[in-house]
Amino acid sequence: MSIQVTIVTTANRVRRFNQSDETHIQSLLESLRRTAQMFSGHSLIVASANETELFSPKAITRIEIETQRDLNAYLPHHGATRVTALDVTDAPRVPRIEDAYFAGQVDFYFEGGDVLPTWVEGPRPAGPNERLANLTRMFEQPFLLYGLTGGGYGLMNPAVMTRALVHAPADMLPVGAWRLNQA
Repeated sequence: MSIQVTIVTTANRVRRFNQSDETHIQSLLESLRRTAQMFSGHSLIVASANETELFSPKAITRIEIETQRDLNAYLPHHGATRVTALDVTDAPRVPRIEDAYFAGQVDFYFEGGDVLPTWVEGPRPAGPNERLANLTRMFEQPFLLYGLTGGGYGLMNPAVMTRALVHAPADMLPVGAWRLNQA
């Protein structure tokens, strides 16, 4: 079974690679155990029979690994909140906001113009300050994990994320939040 890897950079360049050799796939999967250092460590080196390409980890917006394999053994636990990439062909969904639950579209914007629309669902913190901490903490994480609709996972680099747009109204804003209307 093969895997496909997509790397998107802050120059909004998209590079796609594939691999069907089981030994090389296993080596790549083992490297996912160091996901926390993916965007802060050394260069990401991708080599083939014909060329070698080096990526600066600070210039990668996201990496996607498409596969039908179960990658849970290789990736860190990602909590109760599920983030799934949306495809442009997906039908619009209605957000659902309750006291203890949130489901809605969140678009992530990166340096260079890359945009990743996602569907986020999971538990919602109880108080407004906890919600603010939960939201703003995402920019401080070493990576954000998201599922791919066709199977596999993606890794976002929050260090090059410029903003996140939540397609749902805010009922209770945390202290210090600005309430403004679009001009």
